[in-house]
Amino acid sequence: MFRWGRDFIDSCIEYLSSHPIAIIVLAAIALLMIYFIFVKFFKMVLILGLILLALGGYFYYQSPDEFTDNVKKTLKGVKEKSDKMVEKVKEVLEESKDLTEGIGKVVERGKKAILGK
Repeated sequence: MFRWGRDFIDSCIEYLSSHPIAIIVLAAIALLMIYFIFVKFFKMVLILGLILLALGGYFYYQSPDEFTDNVKKTLKGVKEKSDKMVEKVKEVLEESKDLTEGIGKVVERGKKAILGK
């Protein structure tokens, strides 16, 4: 009786090793599948980009003065938040530097205590 599992895998490997054309056909099918997936993904990105462009154009058409002001406010807010984020990262790096120095001192004290020097 045929068991699903190791026997199945072994028989598949044996079949593929004795029939190289089957390997070529499987590789071609896999490449076609990957190609079609990327084409669909690319189309989706293009469609989303066009939708975003249309929305931006619509809001610009509705009120051109407010649109530029809103964009400027949004960009200013993003810049401020990114500056705050950079400052926080710098603080964390400084704290981690202090922490590693403190760990180094503790290790040295431990070595001295263990070795008795």
